[in-house]
Amino acid sequence: MSKSCSPSPPTSDAEWTVRQVSPVSNWESARETCPTCGDDVDLLEAHYQVELDRERPRSEGEKLTHERRLLAFCDADCADAWLDERDDR
Repeated sequence: MSKSCSPSPPTSDAEWTVRQVSPVSNWESARETCPTCGDDVDLLEAHYQVELDRERPRSEGEKLTHERRLLAFCDADCADAWLDERDDR
């Protein structure tokens, strides 16, 4: 599961904007499933991260106006394939 503790958004969800795609390695010991190929992604190792952002409807008493999700991909090819599929919809 991603750091935001939310499942990966569907690729057809147009509300989400891709903010950043970058090679990373995190300082925490965790594993996620690559949204493209389904392989395990060890977050301590080098991998690719896609940062998604969308506006949140504001409820009374809430201050948060944006929601962010981080997706972990095993490599650049998987990240590119996911982004290409998303753009084709």
